[in-house]
Amino acid sequence: MTSPWRLLFAVCVACLCGVRPVRADDWKLTSNEQGIEVYRRDIPGSDVVALKGKGTVDAPLWKVASILLDTKRAPEWVDSLRESRVLRRLGLTSYVEYNHLGLPFIMKDRDFVSEVRIDVDPRTRAFALIYKPTDDPDVPATPRVRGEIISGSFRATSLEQNKRTELTAELHCDPKGSIPKWIVNLFQKSWPRNTFEAIRIQAAKSNIAMPDEFREVLAPTQQF
Repeated sequence: MTSPWRLLFAVCVACLCGVRPVRADDWKLTSNEQGIEVYRRDIPGSDVVALKGKGTVDAPLWKVASILLDTKRAPEWVDSLRESRVLRRLGLTSYVEYNHLGLPFIMKDRDFVSEVRIDVDPRTRAFALIYKPTDDPDVPATPRVRGEIISGSFRATSLEQNKRTELTAELHCDPKGSIPKWIVNLFQKSWPRNTFEAIRIQAAKSNIAMPDEFREVLAPTQQF
């Protein structure tokens, strides 16, 4: 069973947005197993640490990008994600996303609202999702605790055409509410490994397809 504490950080299906440039030496390597490098980083002024995972996925770039963009199928691989949906498009390469995370009855569910930017660079054979928090007026009030994906990103680069993709995921997420931050930091350290393992399982499925609403922006990745 997945620890209930870890569930707060799985939404990054989704999840993630860069804030300021991060020097390579800011990240501390904490583990490197099964081809998944896990890092942590202390953030000045925040009691919640940032996390990073880096590894490869045996799938073409378009498939990895489709997994990350398909909100309808996100609950298949994001722990305890009950709902993920695009609230509205802001343009061809940006949108507002809502995620609802279900937690055990002793804790209130969390939800997150993020503005997401899509970057596709055919020259470098790269794809990225960049997340930042937003207060969208179209999001109705809920009885859940509104958490915040403070910053993060998914960045994918094709290594072998139609075969293998390098993926880097970063997350600085505060679930808010009354959970002590030392508990948050204790259990969130598993987020990078759990996320990579889940994406690898999803990528092995034969029925992954480009989400219709993002087909136009993802079209350049098909050649990789």
